[in-house]
Amino acid sequence: MILITGSTGQIGRLVTEHLLNIGVPVRAFVRDEKSFDYLGNSSLEVAVGTFEDKKSIEKAVEGVDRLFLVARDNPNQVAQHDNVIKVAERCGVKHIVKLSAFGASKNSPIFLMRAHAETEEQLRNSKMNWTFLRPQLYMQNLLRFGDSVAENNRFSAPMGANAFALVDIRDVAVVAAKVLKDGDHASKIYTLTGPNAINYTEIAKYLSTILHQSIKYHPVPPEEFYQTLLSEGKPSWRAHDLAYIAEAYPRDRKSLITNDISDLLQRPANSIQTFLSDHQTTFQRKE
Repeated sequence: MILITGSTGQIGRLVTEHLLNIGVPVRAFVRDEKSFDYLGNSSLEVAVGTFEDKKSIEKAVEGVDRLFLVARDNPNQVAQHDNVIKVAERCGVKHIVKLSAFGASKNSPIFLMRAHAETEEQLRNSKMNWTFLRPQLYMQNLLRFGDSVAENNRFSAPMGANAFALVDIRDVAVVAAKVLKDGDHASKIYTLTGPNAINYTEIAKYLSTILHQSIKYHPVPPEEFYQTLLSEGKPSWRAHDLAYIAEAYPRDRKSLITNDISDLLQRPANSIQTFLSDHQTTFQRKE
């Protein structure tokens, strides 16, 4: 049995869906059963609980040999994941696949990257097998700019002129499902990137072509972006991570491209052009 945590999130939901589609039995760990819409699938079990409730985790891991560890970003995620790891180890789980991030480091200026590094260390120190999936920045983050592009033909971000090998979460989810199904990727670290490194000016050009209108990228200083996010009600820790995320990667690593997705899936990773074309309605003016 495979347990999927974070199964109502954007990655966990897709991983659950992929496994169910290929007939792999899955147990989803959710806070609210009503928020889950795969209840009619005979290959799915649902365990209700939270990362803070160790008793609910114990029930969730009964009979589980592989576990996908992912949760919504939050200030308590290291302690939450530590609860899962300790309970899983005590209850006989053999392998945890951890959704981490490219840039995970204890010395990172970004909270999220430090948190991922701490959880990775917890898993290394356990007696269980582990696999780390470290995706680059998600293409789906660009969808936040949908309204700005649709209404103003422009978008602002604190990414400067840096190029990143953005990755589609749809690829990340398929990789996670494969690793969980195979069960033979112990002590492997997969860095998941798109096939090309592109900067945000180039993204604006792709949008211009797809939407048949001129779209501009406006780079803003991280501090200005941070203050804007605070004014919109973002918590300070989250606003800081979003504003300074480019600093999570050393200069010579920002544009790193790997073959891990193509090697694992035997097909190329999705390109930014494909992603933007698939989601073009998000960037179009609503009539």
